[in-house]
Amino acid sequence: MQCTAVLDGVSDGVAVINETGIIQIFNPAASTTTGWAQNDAKNLDFRSIFKFFDTDEHPITDEQNPIIIATKTGFPVERDDLLIETGSKKHVQISIKVTPILDKGQDPPASLGATIIFRNITLEQKERNEQADFISTASHEMRTPVAIIEGYLGMLLNPATATVDARGLEYATKAHEAAQHLGHLFQDLLDITRVDDHRIHTEFELVDASVVAEQVVAQFGQRAADNNLQLTYTNAIHDSDKNTIQPVHIIYVDLSQLNEILSNILDNAIKYTKQGGVTVSVDSIDGRVRFSIRDTGIGIPAEDVPHLFQKFYRVDNTDTREIGGTGLGLYLIKKLTDNLGGTVGVESDYGKGSLFWVEFNELTRDQAIQKAQEIQNRQNQQPGA
Repeated sequence: MQCTAVLDGVSDGVAVINETGIIQIFNPAASTTTGWAQNDAKNLDFRSIFKFFDTDEHPITDEQNPIIIATKTGFPVERDDLLIETGSKKHVQISIKVTPILDKGQDPPASLGATIIFRNITLEQKERNEQADFISTASHEMRTPVAIIEGYLGMLLNPATATVDARGLEYATKAHEAAQHLGHLFQDLLDITRVDDHRIHTEFELVDASVVAEQVVAQFGQRAADNNLQLTYTNAIHDSDKNTIQPVHIIYVDLSQLNEILSNILDNAIKYTKQGGVTVSVDSIDGRVRFSIRDTGIGIPAEDVPHLFQKFYRVDNTDTREIGGTGLGLYLIKKLTDNLGGTVGVESDYGKGSLFWVEFNELTRDQAIQKAQEIQNRQNQQPGA
């Protein structure tokens, strides 16, 4: 009774589902947001009430559904880029957090359902979009003169185009580095606003996770060597005759966004590792494909770990001040991973390195065939096909 009274006074919508997806609790705020009466919503499958769409008003797939992801993976999922269809067929944008309820007495822990907390953010998102438009325009306008400054400084530093004494060379080098930093900042701001206001184009396709990881590692080989670091990729297994086998892990994602996610994590791993190396691996765990990037770098203090994926958050200590950064890279990684229906996490021991991981649903052979047919049908329906 007391629990019900508390939920009745909560301004956010709260729903609780059991292990079969049946709604057990549905508070008044949930009723207001969805347009479904409390008594009508209870004892229904959550899919009857929580009908999600992307910001272009296309139904999302199960691979992107935050409730399905949370109950399958056992990890909380947060999204603020989904629309929900109300009882009157109206679409409103919501912020949603799904927290799985687990029976930790079993190994592995069994799902007992999930708690769903959500609210209407349509007006908030309108304000965010206006802010994002301003930041995007300002960043674009400022990036051009900064690029010109960087170009002229580059010419000044080139012995073939200019002659500068030692002191002037030192000043020009510092100015060139500052201009490069500004350029990266403006590019990061443009990327973030593109993701935040959902202008990013997403095209799902079937991808072999092992192949993508190997290609990304190859792109960073020279960078690691220049920093005297060992960069290793591990995925192959061996059969009874000790023959090398390259496992195939099929996932359904946007390839360019996946590349950006892995590249940003690997770039950070190399940047924050002074000695030792970085190991990239791909594994299949309980129907999920996990990309793992482990480094022997400076690590992350425990008090900073919960905030790492927040916008503009940076670990502030003597090690990170020497390296620099914008505080936007991990936020972008989180947003892109959420957009693809994946989960991202980190484990770190300060001074001993970090492990960043990203997971996506692994498709079975039958699921891959079905997705391939869906892709073919979409292509056949396109104009000119």
